[in-house]
Order: sequence, then C-alpha cells, then structure tokens
Amino acid sequence: MKSNILISVLIFSSFAFAQEQELKGSNTAVIEFQSSGINDMTNQALFNYFLEELKNATSNTFMDQKLIAEKIQNLELKTNNCFSNECIESALNTTGADLLIAGTLQFEKNKYKVKIKKLDPSKKNKPKTYSIRYKGEPDGFITELQILAWEIMDKNPPGSLSAKRKPSKESFLDNPTNKRILVLTLAGLAATSYSSNIAGYNKSMDGSKEDPQAYDAHIKSADKSKNEANLSLVVMIATLGYAYYDGLLNFGDNSE
Repeated sequence: MKSNILISVLIFSSFAFAQEQELKGSNTAVIEFQSSGINDMTNQALFNYFLEELKNATSNTFMDQKLIAEKIQNLELKTNNCFSNECIESALNTTGADLLIAGTLQFEKNKYKVKIKKLDPSKKNKPKTYSIRYKGEPDGFITELQILAWEIMDKNPPGSLSAKRKPSKESFLDNPTNKRILVLTLAGLAATSYSSNIAGYNKSMDGSKEDPQAYDAHIKSADKSKNEANLSLVVMIATLGYAYYDGLLNFGDNSE
C-alpha cells in the first residue's frame, strides 16, 4: 500500500514539474536588429514592437536586453554584422539561451526588408530563416513585423492583428526573386534559340555541299539561321550582364 502511495506521489511530482517547466518556457535571447537606412531611434522603436509581440506569442521567458548586449558586444555578429550559421551559433553559446533570435532590418528604395534567424541548441548549424519585404506606410510594416513574430514562435497570429494588414505596394518586378525568374527565363530562351539556330546553320551548310543544285537556297537559309543565332547570343549576353549588374546572380544575397 505504501509503495503504491509513493509511486503516485512520484508520478504527481513529475507531472507537476513538467507543467512548471512548460509554463516557464524556454529562456529566449532576442538580439536587436542590425539596421541600415534608418536611424537608431527608429530601429529601437521597431525592434520594441517586434519583441513585445514575441512575448505575446509565447510563454517563454526572455533574457534582459542589457545583459544580452553585454554578452555579445565583442562577437562578429555585432562587430561585423555577421549572420552566418557560425556567428549565430556563437551568439547562442555566449548568451547561454535555449533559443536565439537575431536578424537584420533594411530600409532602401522605400522598401522595408527583414531577415531573421532562429536557432536552438538541439539544431545547431541549422537555424530557421524568416523574411519579409514590405513597401508602404510604417504602420503597415509594423503590422507585418508583429505577424512575423507570431510565425517565428510557430503560432498563428490573432485575427485582430491579421485584420490590420495592408497590402504591400511592391510591384512584381520590385521583388528580386520575381525579377530573377523573369530575367533567367529570358536568358534561357535566348540560349535555346541560339543552339537551335546554330544547328539550323550547320544543317543548311551541309545541305549546300550535298545538294549543289539548291546551293543558293541552302546558303540563304544558313545566313538567316546565323543572323538569328547572333541576335539570340546578343540577347543572352545582355540579359546575363544585366542580371550580374543588378545582383540577381547572387543567390545567397542576404539583402533579399
């Protein structure tokens, strides 16, 4: 009888401890945005909106911001704006947190760009990446930032927040991913046309040798194919040159 009571007490204690741990949540470190294109005061205000919404989205405990700043002040993440997996992992280890959230905020060409990385000790070298792009008024961007906070914590944002959303004014070609797809598709079509016309040119030249009676017709066809091949080559080179100049070939570009 006593053993049954002891077992029951142990089970209850374990359950209570698990519940307490669940309520307490993970110890989370959120690093202030590394920003460009906005002043420090604006960056701080936007970060505060983001941090407050993270707290609304979870029961996690959050480390003091001054303590975090002290711990990471000499890390590459802070001194060189390094957000590689190694730099993120170093920040996680230095803070001793159970979860690290850090990222960048850019304001450029009337567009806001945010890229956030989230890392926990069980998935080192495999941080999750989240990003948003927004063109519009600051209040619309703040709403997007708040919604992002819920998504980072793997929660659905409340309906009251989603209802405040304002569509981004960013055009189709403002988005580098869309532009990249369009430009590289055009380059691919030009390359295909070049290959097809070169094959046609070679076939016509061979025909002019095999069928002397139709020599003029074959040469005319060969010249046409050669001109079209040259035009396709120019289009392909020009398109790839534009893609390189515009940074569309930088597939790992963090600014996107």
